[in-house]
Amino acid sequence: MTFNALTYVIDGGNQTSQLWRLALEAASMETPGGVIGPLDCIVNQTVVPSLGILISDGKFLIEGIEVADQGTYYGYNVGNDSTLTIAATTGTPRSDMIIARVEDPTFAGSPWGGSVGAQTIFPRVISNVSSSATTPPAGQSAIALARIDMPATASTVLQSYITDLRTVANPKRQRTILTAAGPGSPSNWTVGTSPTAWPAVASWQIAVPAWATGVKMRWDITSAVFLGGGNGFARGNIYPVFGASVGSPNVTFPSRLVSINFGGGAAEYEVMSISGAADVTIPAAVRNTTQTLQLAQTTDGTNTGIIEVTEGALVIMDVEFLQRAVTS
Repeated sequence: MTFNALTYVIDGGNQTSQLWRLALEAASMETPGGVIGPLDCIVNQTVVPSLGILISDGKFLIEGIEVADQGTYYGYNVGNDSTLTIAATTGTPRSDMIIARVEDPTFAGSPWGGSVGAQTIFPRVISNVSSSATTPPAGQSAIALARIDMPATASTVLQSYITDLRTVANPKRQRTILTAAGPGSPSNWTVGTSPTAWPAVASWQIAVPAWATGVKMRWDITSAVFLGGGNGFARGNIYPVFGASVGSPNVTFPSRLVSINFGGGAAEYEVMSISGAADVTIPAAVRNTTQTLQLAQTTDGTNTGIIEVTEGALVIMDVEFLQRAVTS
């Protein structure tokens, strides 16, 4: 086996397109492909519904997989592409997949015939795919953009028929761990159905990156204490929010149910931890802003047992911003 003598390091050297595809493959960390930005190449219905579709402008990467060491292709779409048409259905529903596919006749072993032209990447319709399909047919250098699930006797493509299948080729990520120590004076949760910020120490100012379209979060309240009291039954929800007001937040995360019953009485005492996790989309208005991240809690208003945090407790927020495909 011999190392290749690549003259790209020499001024005036000429190299094949394959070298640059291999370099792009390495630079993009061998991603199988996808759109570059989260709003690239969105598939939509036409303005006046028809059997045509529109693919918005955008950039993408596609890994060449027909032969070994084919490399990765960079492509782009300028403006709304309207070259594709979806066939009408009769009495049977049908699912079609919209893909961007490399059809490059220049490399040895290429399955694509035809002469070399300026265009090697094309939007295509793959008809009669599974209604749950999310990836292009095996063996094709392509990325999935959308699936169109046409019901029976459909003669137009409506937005509700389109399932977005895009993925970001190399999504950005940013992870932060936030902590807050329990207060010196005990802080009890509030018995009531209206959202309340609790515990008060769990509040941070956090910068949402401009590129972030999603966020994954895990939260833990360690060494919380169930005090009993009331009817000895504590039942409520705890969840994070973005926003200064927990009653009208900018982003609400799914809640974690807390339900504890020690049989009633004021003498109960139990140390516990409360954890939860969520994954939500960040709306456009929240990107590139600074948000108050805090925990909110509600109870059902009838089970009046108390949970408190005090010294020795710790609130931990594990926040990971990420970039994934969105339509707005």
